[in-house]
Amino acid sequence: MKISSLLLLVLTSVNLFAQQVNLVTHLNNSINETSGLITINQKLITHNDSGGEAALYEIDTLTGNYTRKVTISNATNQDWEDICFDSLYIYIADFGNNNGSRTNLKIYRISISDFINTPNDTVISDTISFNYADQTNFTPSTYSTNFDAEAIIAKDDSLYIFTKNWGNYKTNIYTVPKTPGNYQTTKIDSINTQGLITGACYNKTNGAITLVGYTFTSSFVVKISQYSNNQFSNGIVNKTVLSVPASIQTESITPINQNQYYITAEEHSSGSSSLYRFTEQVVGINKIASTDNYIYPNPASNKLYFKHYNLKLAQIYNLSGVLVYQTKNKTIDVSNLKKGIYIIKLTNNLNKKGSFQKVLIK
Repeated sequence: MKISSLLLLVLTSVNLFAQQVNLVTHLNNSINETSGLITINQKLITHNDSGGEAALYEIDTLTGNYTRKVTISNATNQDWEDICFDSLYIYIADFGNNNGSRTNLKIYRISISDFINTPNDTVISDTISFNYADQTNFTPSTYSTNFDAEAIIAKDDSLYIFTKNWGNYKTNIYTVPKTPGNYQTTKIDSINTQGLITGACYNKTNGAITLVGYTFTSSFVVKISQYSNNQFSNGIVNKTVLSVPASIQTESITPINQNQYYITAEEHSSGSSSLYRFTEQVVGINKIASTDNYIYPNPASNKLYFKHYNLKLAQIYNLSGVLVYQTKNKTIDVSNLKKGIYIIKLTNNLNKKGSFQKVLIK
């Protein structure tokens, strides 16, 4: 089965249970790698990710063009991945870390007053530098690290970072102060989001935190509500799979009101960079729970295990869509497979339905 056919099969099965989002507009090529999103003074603001200009763009929601560009003159865009704000400052997160090897993670802080009132569309920033206390190995490990991050919120007196865990599809939560300095941050929480988290927002109208992300096959949002003491995993955690009309690589989110959000997606093989409107609905929202189809460890180098009580067949495909291995066992030896990313299809013995998961063999 070719990968295009495989993806079509997966996407079809996902979209049957996904909530449709509305396309507002495609985005101008100048912001086709949109990666963060906020709203200040009714202006929708975004930025590009790695290699883009050190600049913020105000988006025209009618045309997808930008109407204003503000440059941060003393900053560089190594890998800007998200943006958030409070009553005084905008925080730009330069902490993209796909290889897990960065030692210069930082967050730029600029004054909202400066951003609004600058006469020449140029501002300067302060810098909040940090490292993860639990990261001791910085050997490059592409798309398998749990120390990548693309999501941040500002809440109370702290910034909260939500990691993009390539290794286990969870998100770990770290906190750093809002004041410039150099910090070591420890993990305070973790949520099994079952997907790659790429953006976050804090909705002041109801206290909810909403994450956006994607898997190999679809986009999704995760809403966290009714938590206590900033331990987000002890709240109600709901996940909604999204059906998007253009690119599925959703990257950022910002609230419009209590139950509506803007979401952006960057340019991807699945479609062009776009701005969407998402309205929360009760239908289609499911509480996150552990899955019976869990595959571990991920990444794997020797043995791979399937926690699947009704397994009929496990099939391993490479990214060209070629079937490279299949078994009815719940444990397999993958040491002879070439290093790389594979798609595993698990077929249920009860209803013969298949589920898919990405796994990294290293």
